[in-house]
Amino acid sequence: RMPLEGQHLSDEQVAIVRFLDWVNARLDRAIRAKRKVIALLTEQKQAIVQRAVSRGLKAGPALVDSGIPWLGSVPQHWTIRRLRTLVHRVDQGVSPLAVGFLAEGDSWGVLKSGCVNRGVFRDTEHKRLAGDFAIDPGIVVKVGDVLISRACGTPALVGSVGRVMQLRYQLILSDKTFRPVFRSDIDADFMVWAMNSRYYRQQVEQAISGAEGMANNLPLSSLRDFRFALPPREEAAAIAAHLGRETMAIDRSIARLEREIALLREYRTRLTADVVTGQLDVRAAAARLPHVATDYEGREPDDDLDEA
Repeated sequence: RMPLEGQHLSDEQVAIVRFLDWVNARLDRAIRAKRKVIALLTEQKQAIVQRAVSRGLKAGPALVDSGIPWLGSVPQHWTIRRLRTLVHRVDQGVSPLAVGFLAEGDSWGVLKSGCVNRGVFRDTEHKRLAGDFAIDPGIVVKVGDVLISRACGTPALVGSVGRVMQLRYQLILSDKTFRPVFRSDIDADFMVWAMNSRYYRQQVEQAISGAEGMANNLPLSSLRDFRFALPPREEAAAIAAHLGRETMAIDRSIARLEREIALLREYRTRLTADVVTGQLDVRAAAARLPHVATDYEGREPDDDLDEA
């Protein structure tokens, strides 16, 4: 227990504080270094995606001005179309009462807003529905669905897009999730890549900054007006397949670094608990530490929390 104001730390408490400050400083530096590598890999991936979804795969195609400042020139045989012309409809879910547990057995879950953060669908990002909740078949999530985050506690994650590649739970859409249903002549995989590009992100940022009082919300009317550079379907499919291959190694590296960060945080939690509960005596280790200032200024902040 920490001493009250006016009381002094015991020698053992001083040793504990000093040891944990030193450990936390080193762990924070390691986590920051891994985050910097993740940022560089993410930037590399974004550059690959942006180039492919705005210029195609062939070298030196004839280009024309798209008329869109944030897009620039595109191949002359591509078209610029608004999302509303590419979809049959855009579905949206509901906001039912749910508990913070995963669905199991015959139970159902409702997706959380962070289910497609950073372009990856995670079916564990849901809450369990009450057993008597009436399921609307029109908002049931299916493999192949493209999902868009409508709202999130962090503006940078609003508009995140991912595709449902597999499902282990029975899930429905929430009111914070859009599901565009693309027309048969539109390659959905290409659209997912295009909606993870810089030029799509610029449209999202413009839309949420213009939504007065709703800075963390993407209005459906704005989404339907977003413009995309669209190649013929066969070319779009080839671009999507190419991007899947080109970014696979980057995604694996990012996933490995994120796992390492999670392990470092887990180690910090376990070590801190062992030290402050007396299960690990650190007095001798603290005495051997160099007498230098530490750059520890608090724990590494957690990743952005998802909203329900």
